[in-house]
Amino acid sequence: MRITYIRWSMTIIETMGLTIITDPIFRMFGLRQDPPSYVFERMPQPDLVFLSHTHPDHFEPATLKRLPAGTPLWMPAQQLARAKKMGHLDIRGATAWEEETFRGVRLTPVPAVHGADELGLIVQGDRTAYFAGDTSLGKTLFSAIGRRWRLDAVMLPVGDLRTLGMRVGHIGPRQAPEALRLLGEPHIVVPTHYSGLSLMPFMYCPGTPRKLSEALYKEGVGSVVAVTRPTETIEF
Repeated sequence: MRITYIRWSMTIIETMGLTIITDPIFRMFGLRQDPPSYVFERMPQPDLVFLSHTHPDHFEPATLKRLPAGTPLWMPAQQLARAKKMGHLDIRGATAWEEETFRGVRLTPVPAVHGADELGLIVQGDRTAYFAGDTSLGKTLFSAIGRRWRLDAVMLPVGDLRTLGMRVGHIGPRQAPEALRLLGEPHIVVPTHYSGLSLMPFMYCPGTPRKLSEALYKEGVGSVVAVTRPTETIEF
């Protein structure tokens, strides 16, 4: 399995010949997102696109419209109306805890604790990985995931997004050790949702991979921060 982090919650998951891209985004509010060097043309053609939800830092219609006709797109069933103009795609409404095998890879959408109807995704290929999407510290949720799956890796939001200084329902480095313990301390953690766009003081992410590493060391958590900057890849 290979995991590449790009920006916000955009990741590329490659396993058993399948390429899954989560929350692809290149512009938000008309502004190019960091890192600016990663443009649409660099993105591999996905076998499946998974949208965790339709907030503007995860859902960019302009990017989805550029995908090849027939590309499978999974997104929360309750938010399908937002994709009504994407008729060239093979759109499916996903429901939490409903497992399906897609081209030999088992995929299970799972809930998130963020607002309403958001989803994460468990990917069971040659390894088992959890894409957490956009979520806060959901103790009951993470405990359930940790009991059901033996995770090799987790893509965990750690940016601790702030709006005018106020936290808005995202995990930060101080909460990450508890989250990872509940998930069974997967060997690999790929930090997400810390890079994209900073509009100080209106919107910014104080959480970083370095702060995450420091927090895990301090709390004695065995998970390893395997990707420390956007566009890096970990293969395991």
